[in-house]
Amino acid sequence: MSVQIGPFFCIKNKLIRNTCSLEKGRRQADKLDNSYSHEQLWDDHFDSGEYIDHPRGRVVWDCTNNRAIIYIDRCISKPEVISKITEAFELNDYSVEFDDHYRCRDCTEDFLGNYDNA
Repeated sequence: MSVQIGPFFCIKNKLIRNTCSLEKGRRQADKLDNSYSHEQLWDDHFDSGEYIDHPRGRVVWDCTNNRAIIYIDRCISKPEVISKITEAFELNDYSVEFDDHYRCRDCTEDFLGNYDNA
């Protein structure tokens, strides 16, 4: 088993990803990450639309805690999606975290709408 890291989309319950091994990852502070962008991944698979409109996330390696972090859009943070991710990225030890960067257009609009109503 070889842990993988990288960006992913989950569209219509299908996981679309680009992975690399930890050895090929780039170090950023105490994390290892795949340098492949969501924009590149989108362009590899789709001819139209904007990647930012769709649920997405990224798996990175936390060197301090020696485990993976799954950053994921809240709207796809469901057990069946997490299971697909852990299988595809070959993860055993991981945490699931949320980051404002990983929000699709609908989730961003919901967030901003709630903020406006506060």
